[in-house]
Parts: sequence; structure tokens; C-alpha cells
Amino acid sequence: MKIKNLSFVLLLILFLTGCTPASESPFGNAQDKPQLATPTPEIFLPVNPSPAASDSTLPLTCQITDMNVYIDEAAGFCFAYPLRFTLGDQPSDKPSVLGPPIGSPAEPVYATFTVEVTPFDSAQSIDQQVDEFLRGFSVMDPASFTRALITVGNEAGILVQQVPVHLSWHIVFVKHNDSLYRLMYWPVDVPEAKADIDELYQVTINTFAFIK
Repeated sequence: MKIKNLSFVLLLILFLTGCTPASESPFGNAQDKPQLATPTPEIFLPVNPSPAASDSTLPLTCQITDMNVYIDEAAGFCFAYPLRFTLGDQPSDKPSVLGPPIGSPAEPVYATFTVEVTPFDSAQSIDQQVDEFLRGFSVMDPASFTRALITVGNEAGILVQQVPVHLSWHIVFVKHNDSLYRLMYWPVDVPEAKADIDELYQVTINTFAFIK
């Protein structure tokens, strides 16, 4: 009986030591060595949609009543974002979701989410188009950035982390039909903005949907 109990204990120890905790956030520091795109575990709890009773044809995540919702019918997407965030046009010339001002009142920083849409080049793979964009966007070698696979709006996407351009960005590239969508988060390297960036990422990634 003692031998059987000892064997059970040893098996239990081996099982427990084999378990490793999941990553807390995709917005940690980039690794020193570039990484190939690999699947990223689900790390955020899904948003619980509370759609209003209506005959809307929008996805449920874009009918949430306790959040703001942004709809771009021309570009074919929608998403929800927290009520304390607002629409603006900084730091790019595209409509952006902005958090509360952080830092100096004279030069505040805002946790920012922007979506850019361009035609998808069928002559190139998505990885080639990611590299081409990054070469024109940052002075750093695209191969030096950490990448991970994620899912956005039921489509496979590539998350590129810590892209330095006037502070640093995280950019998610997603192909849908004949378009390439870039979901852009900034600044990801300012500690005071981390909570806002994490919340903005969680809500927008979980509610982003493609519409006809």
C-alpha cells in the first residue's frame, strides 16, 4: 500500500511541475531575439455583450448598450470601446479612440486605438505585406520585432509588438476578403498608459467584427 501511495504522489508532483502559467498580457517587453508568429493563448475574458432589443443586422458585439460603438460601413467593420474613451484624431490623421490624458497638461499622452484599411495585394503573402508596411513605418528591421498569431473577428491575424515610432506601437494585421486591416495601439511603452492600453486592447479585440 505504501508503494502504491508513493507512486501516486510522484505522479502528482510530475503533473503539477509540468503546468506553466499563461502570459498575463500581450503588451510586455519584446524579447531580445525575433520570434516567428506562434499561437497566442486567450488571455482576456470575453466581453459579455448586452445587445439592445432591435432588428439590427450588426454583430452582437457591436450592439453593446453599456459601451460606445464605432461603425465604419464603408470599410466594413465595427467594434465597441469603453465609455470613458472618446473619438479624436491623434496621433494619426485617422479617427482614433482616445483614453483620458496622461502626463503633462502641456503635452499629454493618450492611450490610442486606430484602424487603417488598405487593399490586400494578392501577389504577396500577408507576411510580406506586414514586412513592407513595417519597413516604411519604422527605422527598425521588421525581422527584429516579436510576432504572435491571434484571432480577430473570426479571422487569423498577426500581432507585431513594440514597433518604435515616436514611442512604441503594437499593430495587429488582419486580412478579410480583399482588404488588409491594421489595428494599431499606442503608446505601449509608457507605464502610466499601460492600464488604459490593456483595457482598450481587451475590449476592441474581443468586439471587433467585420460587416457587409
